[in-house]
Amino acid sequence: MSDNPVSPAAPPAPQSASLKEGILGLFSIYIDPAGVARRVQLKWFWVYPLIVVSIVNIIIQLQLAPYGRQLRVNVPNAPPPQTPTMVGQIVSACGSMLFLIAIVAFVSLLVMALGAMVDARARYKHIFSLVLTGGMISILQQIATLFLVRANAEDIHTMRDLTQQPLGLDIFIHTSGVLESVLAFFSIFQVWLIVMMALSYSKLARVSRGKAFFATCPGWVIGLIFYIIIGIISDKFFA
Repeated sequence: MSDNPVSPAAPPAPQSASLKEGILGLFSIYIDPAGVARRVQLKWFWVYPLIVVSIVNIIIQLQLAPYGRQLRVNVPNAPPPQTPTMVGQIVSACGSMLFLIAIVAFVSLLVMALGAMVDARARYKHIFSLVLTGGMISILQQIATLFLVRANAEDIHTMRDLTQQPLGLDIFIHTSGVLESVLAFFSIFQVWLIVMMALSYSKLARVSRGKAFFATCPGWVIGLIFYIIIGIISDKFFA
């Protein structure tokens, strides 16, 4: 017999996400937490949600841009709005993609940090893919907002009207200020996103659902803060 110890077999290389797996992964976030948790671990899977979410975001921004330029007319001492050039639109699109990546990277870091507090064992790149995939639910809300803006174009007078269409609790409770932003934030899409992110993270990190809700809370808390800031700015400059 040989006295040399048998070397352990090298772990299998991570499987790359095929086109089929990439597409299925994008739609899994709507109904299949286990499917999402499995697919975000595939190599290069994060490219699929990044491309789709970025393209949809850019299209929606371009569609909403004329309404935003019109709002600037109501701002005192603001320069007259100008129609952006093709180069300007490309630069804006690239900037939006970089901003999206930066936000997702930051949120993923916070989720990983909170996950470590509850003994989660998810890797950063898998969390990054999961947070990006969650954007597939967010774009549904953006699309719904665009339809409402177009349907109620004559009633768009403030930035709040443009970005915070009544899709949440503000449908039933009419208020103003910070409370209005909070109620508007918790739309059916946002609640859907919070639940699916927590359930998917629970499967990914192999932790309880309660711990998963705790670990994934930075995603919606940061979104809520942005919503409140937008509401405050709107009330200050467009009141």
